[in-house]
Amino acid sequence: MPGRFVRSKIAEQVAEAVGSRQGRQVLQEHGWRQGMPIVMAQPTEPLSDAMALVCVHEPPVLLATLDPKSERLCFTYIAAGCEVLEVVESRDPDSTVLDLYTDALQRVTFMTFRMIGHAHSSLAHALPQLTTPEKHFRSYGMPVSGAV
Repeated sequence: MPGRFVRSKIAEQVAEAVGSRQGRQVLQEHGWRQGMPIVMAQPTEPLSDAMALVCVHEPPVLLATLDPKSERLCFTYIAAGCEVLEVVESRDPDSTVLDLYTDALQRVTFMTFRMIGHAHSSLAHALPQLTTPEKHFRSYGMPVSGAV
């Protein structure tokens, strides 16, 4: 169809979250601000690939993916390349986007991590998963308790 383009399920859910008052409120409670970049990645995508996109943007950035089991939207707040942080061991090169979200979700505060080849450590904070909007109204529910 003319004027239409293919969008991933992640892109659709991010657009719905950012497009709804309730979704924006939840994101803002966790540090998101209007104009802040959102990088979208598949849950099994190598974290190194996603971090290459994150580093292109002015930090901080939200990294969005879907939990493959629940299909709920997962956001990780990332501040990349923080010179003032202690340089920590680099993550496993086989880490995925979902691995970072799951690890960060286990922390009460920000998680410090570093990618191979990066001189500085970065910070990650997992936001609670967002519920999928109901079809009969266009608003995001409050975060769902429970991990991936």
